[in-house]
Amino acid sequence: MRTAAGAGHPRLVGVDAARGLALVGMIVVNVGPVGAQSILQRLYLLPYGRASVLFVVVAGIGMGYLLSRQPRSERWSTATWRAALLFTGGVALQELTDQVNVILPTYAVLFLLAPLLWRLPSRVLLGVGVVLLLAGPAAVVAYEMAWPAPRASGPVTLGTEPWEAVRSLTLTGRYPLASWAVPFVAGLCVARLDLTDTVVLRRLAVGGASVMVVALAVSQLMYALIGPDADRGPWRLLTGAAHGQMPLWLASSIGGAVAVVAACSLVLHRSGRSAVLGWLVACGRISLTLYVLHFVVLALIKPVRGFSFEQGVLVSAVFVTVALAVAVLWQRTGTPGPLERLLRRTWLRPRRTPAQDHLQTAQISGRTRQQ
Repeated sequence: MRTAAGAGHPRLVGVDAARGLALVGMIVVNVGPVGAQSILQRLYLLPYGRASVLFVVVAGIGMGYLLSRQPRSERWSTATWRAALLFTGGVALQELTDQVNVILPTYAVLFLLAPLLWRLPSRVLLGVGVVLLLAGPAAVVAYEMAWPAPRASGPVTLGTEPWEAVRSLTLTGRYPLASWAVPFVAGLCVARLDLTDTVVLRRLAVGGASVMVVALAVSQLMYALIGPDADRGPWRLLTGAAHGQMPLWLASSIGGAVAVVAACSLVLHRSGRSAVLGWLVACGRISLTLYVLHFVVLALIKPVRGFSFEQGVLVSAVFVTVALAVAVLWQRTGTPGPLERLLRRTWLRPRRTPAQDHLQTAQISGRTRQQ
């Protein structure tokens, strides 16, 4: 794999646009409802099972860029600081409502693992992703077969018992690490590619879209062949239901996510500017702040029985419009979002002198040339 990240590497706005698109999709899914009856409803709910995976893939890419710019001595402190904030904030958010599950605690654990994963050679990292793609879902199914009731755990809150929290985060929750580590590792792999190279981007776009379509087609075929038993026992490993945590769903969603990142990067690389993608870029740059804000508002206004489809469309449209407007206005300040700034705080790092910064830049540049 070609390594793209290095000292002074320009911000890849295509990744920001993909992150913004993922946030828009997650807003639609979180507002709900997620049950689709008509073709129009199914088209509207295309983000279900895909937007969150795109969010995690982009998180892996962003973490890869961050780690590539830092010496090993600072990677753990940075990852620990971000993980602590995301885990604490995620658990606090979950206290507001149980109608929407917060993905941030899973992010936190993945960020803690990131420095260790980033040290692996590219081929080994890719191999880890493939192994997790198969072994993670198998572990989920094996656990469910051994302890069939309850099948799933609730989200992690302040009152969750430690063992229950571990079980939810690793195997039985909405975002178990057994399966959600796969898109994060995929993002780390993509971060090692040169996303400014149009040839690489075209290959990612075509390859990702192909994997998405093939995996989706195979999952539908398996449902037709297996029948009613497809969602039970070991047969689940051959299915691809959204958020089912199984390999075909993961492969399809990750392939689609990689294609989206590549497509956004290609469009912005060719045109330089795009009105719609420009709004998504702004949204992606303060995505954590907007994610938390939409969750807080949703916890206050979402009825216990949820919205009707028409209500959901209206509320989602308002949420997305406000999010894009806030992002574009905030971008004019030239500063990171409030929560993004908090993540970037350097309280855990020793203060560096200009001479140390110059030496670090030279060392990173030398490693990049060697790779």
